[in-house]
Amino acid sequence: MEFVNKLREKPAVQRLEKFFPAIAFLGGFAWDSITLGQMVYGSDILILLAYYTGALILVLLLSAQLEHPEGWTPERLQELAKAQAKPKSAAAQASATAKQATPSKIEPITESKEESTTAEPPESESKKETEDVVTAQSRFRRAASLIAQKTQAKAKEAANRAALEAKEAAAKAAAKASAQAKEAAEKAKGAATKFAKNVGYESTAIPENAIVVHHRFLDREWSETWKQRFTWAVQFFFGGLFSALVVCYFKSSGSLASFLLVILLAILLVGNEFLQKKYESFGVSLAFFCLLGTMFMNFAIPHLVHRIGFIWFLISTLLSFGLCAMIWKLSHRKKSILVAPALISIFLIVAYIMNWVPPVPLVLKQKLACQNFDKASYSCDVDDPSLLQTIGLKIPSVHRVDSSEVYFLTSVYAPAKLKAELEYLWYFQDPKTGKYSLTDRISSGRMTINGGRESGFRTFTRKKNVPPGKYRVEIAYKNGAVIGSGTFEVFDEPPEDGFVRDTLR
Repeated sequence: MEFVNKLREKPAVQRLEKFFPAIAFLGGFAWDSITLGQMVYGSDILILLAYYTGALILVLLLSAQLEHPEGWTPERLQELAKAQAKPKSAAAQASATAKQATPSKIEPITESKEESTTAEPPESESKKETEDVVTAQSRFRRAASLIAQKTQAKAKEAANRAALEAKEAAAKAAAKASAQAKEAAEKAKGAATKFAKNVGYESTAIPENAIVVHHRFLDREWSETWKQRFTWAVQFFFGGLFSALVVCYFKSSGSLASFLLVILLAILLVGNEFLQKKYESFGVSLAFFCLLGTMFMNFAIPHLVHRIGFIWFLISTLLSFGLCAMIWKLSHRKKSILVAPALISIFLIVAYIMNWVPPVPLVLKQKLACQNFDKASYSCDVDDPSLLQTIGLKIPSVHRVDSSEVYFLTSVYAPAKLKAELEYLWYFQDPKTGKYSLTDRISSGRMTINGGRESGFRTFTRKKNVPPGKYRVEIAYKNGAVIGSGTFEVFDEPPEDGFVRDTLR
């Protein structure tokens, strides 16, 4: 590992690393183009199934969210309590200190009137003695009143001074306790964050009204590290499916409409390289998963049931959307998440009805326009092609001799045991307008192919009394999409370079 890290630090390697994703993308796409579509084996379907299963698991994981952010499971509360035990003790101690420092309520001092009681002298005492006693008592009361007034003033002054000192001391103690409590809270938050990273949660605050909810695996919020790992993996699995499906659907597309759908898949294949961050959105991931699921099942199911047609495409679409609905149900998300998958499913069904979806897994392997056909060997006479015809820059020609019939031979690949009815559509180009118009639609029992032949199931169509001009013959799944086509020009004269014998493999 250390060697790899040192190697990656070199400037030349760092420059090359920028091209690694493009190289891997082009290499994988080229490999799929060479292998897939030529002959699909069971292992190819299993590899695609592995990609699809991996994408299913990852989209399910990305659907996780905290359904009740204020809710905590018993396990999370227990673990977080352990992590926060020490900081909470410090906070409690600080709170107790503040409480002790707070002075008790000081009762205001009020003046109290002294009640004096004068004993009546005995009647036997003399008047003089009575006067002396009265005089002494009067002096005593005046002295006591004066002393009481001075003492009360000093007591009030001392009480006010003590209350002020107590108030200042309480404020200092409260500030100190608040600082200690804040420090304890910071420690508790740090411990909770550390605990959250260990268990994969981001939300760690426990509100005062926290609700303890029932534990669900998807009732969580992944950390940024895990989100990045999941989205990289989703991008990888989606890319593998896109790459294979673009190749397979391209090889089966025989019309402009179906080719446009392939172009859309190709655009999404390239766009997948830039959507890694977007896949964090559960809605985006689910929409792509629905599209890829329908296209994958439409390709894989015919290999299992040995049939193709609208009913099987409808089943593929419903299965894919059903899996998306299951993921939505487990995620406890809003119903609006299913809008995009539903619209995609409806669009694909309409596209199939309009024959915009290529009839996978059927693939046109070879085509040949000729005359003097031998059914036993599937050989016939073709015009000796020129250089431009050989490299595809000029359409093939058929120079008829003695008004012979014109044949159009094809070989169509299909998986083993798959049966499908085919039909041929003959179009003639109007010399004045240059537009092709349908002249014949030909189908028969011998055009029902049986899959399994690596070079394809061979069939042919023929036409008598063919006037000179340009023709286009399309081979299609009966009442369905076009698999492929061939264009050629018919002449009523012998070829200059003669004929050659060719055989359909």
